[in-house]
Amino acid sequence: MKDFNSRNDGVDFDRAVLIDSGVWWVGFQDRDSGLRCNPYLIIEGDEAVLLDGGSRPDFPVVMMKILETGFDPRKITALIYDHSDPDLCGNIPNLEQMIARPDLKLICDDFSGIFIRHYNAKSEFVNISDIDFRYTFATGRTLEFITTPYCHTRGSFVVYDAKTKILLSGDLFGTYDPEWRFFLGLAEDCAHDRDCKQCRIWRKNCPIKECLKFHSMVMPCKKALRMTLKKLKKLPFEYVAPQHGSIIDRKTADVLIRELEALEKVGIDCFDSEDDLPAANL
Repeated sequence: MKDFNSRNDGVDFDRAVLIDSGVWWVGFQDRDSGLRCNPYLIIEGDEAVLLDGGSRPDFPVVMMKILETGFDPRKITALIYDHSDPDLCGNIPNLEQMIARPDLKLICDDFSGIFIRHYNAKSEFVNISDIDFRYTFATGRTLEFITTPYCHTRGSFVVYDAKTKILLSGDLFGTYDPEWRFFLGLAEDCAHDRDCKQCRIWRKNCPIKECLKFHSMVMPCKKALRMTLKKLKKLPFEYVAPQHGSIIDRKTADVLIRELEALEKVGIDCFDSEDDLPAANL
C-alpha cells in the first residue's frame, strides 16, 4: 500500500486540492500560524455544499479556491456549520453575497444557530434534526450528521460522507502544529501498537503529541471527549478531514482515538482552581 504521507508529493497547497470524489479542500495555508483552517467544498453533479466556510479575513482565498475547482459558486445549495466559532462562520455574509441565491440553506444544530445568527446571516436556517440528521444530493449521495455534544460546543457535530468514507470532523482530530503536513500518516517506525509515550520517536514535534495537547486545551472535559470517541470509532471511515491540522488515515485515527480516550487531563479536568489556568497560547 502506498504510504499515505506520499500524497503530499507534488501538491500545490496554494490551490484547491481534490481529496477524493468531489471533496475539495479550499482552505488557507497560513505559514505564520500553527492554526490552519480547512473549509471543504463537496461537489456532487450540478450542486455543492460548503462545510465550515472560514473566517472573514480568509474569504478571498476560500472563494478563489472554490473558483479554481471550476464550479460556479452560485450553484452552492447549502452552507454547513458544525459549530459556531468565528474561524468557521466569520465570512457568512461574504459567501451569501457571492452565492446570491434566495434558496441558499444554512445547516447547523439549532443551539449553534442561536449564535450563528449574530454573524448577520440571511439564509434560511435548517436544523440538522429537522432533516433527519442528513443532507441528500439530487443524485442520492448522502452526508450524515453525527452529534458530538460539547466536543467542543453543545451544538457540535461531525459529517460522514459514505461515498468517500471521509469523516469531516470539525475540531475533533485537529491540532495546532507549526510542522504542518496536509496528508499525515504514521511513520513506518511509529510504535502504533502500544502507548505512544513508550515510543522511541516520541518527541517534541510528534504529531500525535501535538494533537493530544490541542484536545486537552480545546475540549471542555474528558467525559464529553470519551462519549464522542466511543460513537465515532464505530463508523466505517477511512480518512479524517478535520477543520484544523492534517488529513489523516484510519490507522493514524485509531491511534489517536486510543490515546485520546486515555487522556485524563482534558479541559477543566486539568485544574483544581482558576489559579492553575495557563496562558491561552498552545
